[in-house]
Amino acid sequence: MDTVITRIIKYIFILVLLMLVTAGYLAVSVTGLRYFIVLFPVTLAAAMLLAFLVIFRIIKGLLWLLTVRRKRKTPAKTSKLSTTLSSIVIGIVSFTILMSLVVTVFQDPQKRRSSGGASSIKALKSLPYVGWTPAKEDISKRGVTKYDASKAFDGINLFMSAGGLEVHLIDMKGKRLHTWSARRSGHRFHEMAKLLPNGDLLAIVYSRNLVRMDWDSNVKWVNDKRYNHEITDAPGPDFYVLGREDTMDVLFGLPVPFITDYIAVISPDGQTKRKIPLLKAARRHIPFGRVVKIYRWMLKRDNRKSLLERYKEKKHYLGQSTIFDIFHSNTITVIDKDIEGICKKGDLLICIRELDLVGILDLQTEEFVWTWGQGELSRPHHPTFLENGNIQIFDNGRIRGYSRIIELDPVSRKIVWQYKASPPKSFYTAIRGSAQRLPNGNVLITESDRGRVFEITRGGQIVWEFYNPYVDVRQKKRGVIYRMPRITEPQKYPCLDMLR
Repeated sequence: MDTVITRIIKYIFILVLLMLVTAGYLAVSVTGLRYFIVLFPVTLAAAMLLAFLVIFRIIKGLLWLLTVRRKRKTPAKTSKLSTTLSSIVIGIVSFTILMSLVVTVFQDPQKRRSSGGASSIKALKSLPYVGWTPAKEDISKRGVTKYDASKAFDGINLFMSAGGLEVHLIDMKGKRLHTWSARRSGHRFHEMAKLLPNGDLLAIVYSRNLVRMDWDSNVKWVNDKRYNHEITDAPGPDFYVLGREDTMDVLFGLPVPFITDYIAVISPDGQTKRKIPLLKAARRHIPFGRVVKIYRWMLKRDNRKSLLERYKEKKHYLGQSTIFDIFHSNTITVIDKDIEGICKKGDLLICIRELDLVGILDLQTEEFVWTWGQGELSRPHHPTFLENGNIQIFDNGRIRGYSRIIELDPVSRKIVWQYKASPPKSFYTAIRGSAQRLPNGNVLITESDRGRVFEITRGGQIVWEFYNPYVDVRQKKRGVIYRMPRITEPQKYPCLDMLR
């Protein structure tokens, strides 16, 4: 009777453990992220107990097989005491194996390295998207500081200081030709703005919404979703905009909370017509180590508490540029012609910073048809197709400590040209950055973290240079510039006639 009751209790215990573990997977499609955050420590503890029981049973089964073989040769009786002692030993061995696995997987790699290496890694991980950057030696530089009119490509520049309230059109000498202001609407611009032919402006209020203003800064509409980094023309009158949202999904067999990216198709009147998820295409490029980091972070009670508090203020749990931001996509480029063996017209060139990945997305299958970068790039930005069929990429080089601009042959997968400063570390932005190939072959580069934009020739000569004029001399800091595009075909923008 006691044996039956003991078995029933054991099975009930295992059933409870299974239910608790299942709760984590239910959060993926049923109960949601909040449920997973609250139950995370209980679910993880239940999973570990189940793992312990599995290891215990495996070891016990192996010993039983050995015992059966031995008994066939020399039969012997087994006492209750020896059975109990055997179970205790197996339990200790099982616990040791489990703890070894847990420590191997969840131990912070910083603790295994020297203090110098650990501090540098910590510094790399703590680079937020702020609107200001330290400015020391170049604090006095503002506006256009260099201009070789004979070599620079003439055009109008769309300038915005990250986190500012204004977007400007400026000429090659730095003169402001027109300004859109958000002072009346309260929408603080962050990183990306796009000029439309009629003079309207599309601008991203970082991870908050998308705003459309007319030439006189009147707000036409607001699309209140978490958009970021990119606005580009889609076929017809629509726009492609990068968006992000909290999600739960199963990665490497584990339920994982993270921020997933998508491409939104936005109509001219601000309606979302379609959402193209990037998870399907990027899933197989996610490293297991990223999942481990998320679980390690969530082991701390204060961290889980901060997620719940964040929702009260932001209406979402997971913040950009955090451990959960496993993609951080930053570019959409529409491919305007077929490239044999690579892609077709209408496919999209995508950049995913956290995966060090540049890929070409087929909109029908929502899968990558070509990828490159992992093991070569370090936190890249702004890939664009060039007229010759090559791809230009801003390679931030966070691991190297210097940035570069590269031109890649997508067929041979070889770098055919690159720009590095001399010395290399004199050109570096750990995050953000852009490179625009101009019609004369020059490259317009935004070195975001210095609030600097400069134009180089193919040989690397600087022929135009601009520093963000928004400077706080007292605190020795300068406004960041995410991207500063140059309008090279003014005939496509009738609104520029109003500047005359």
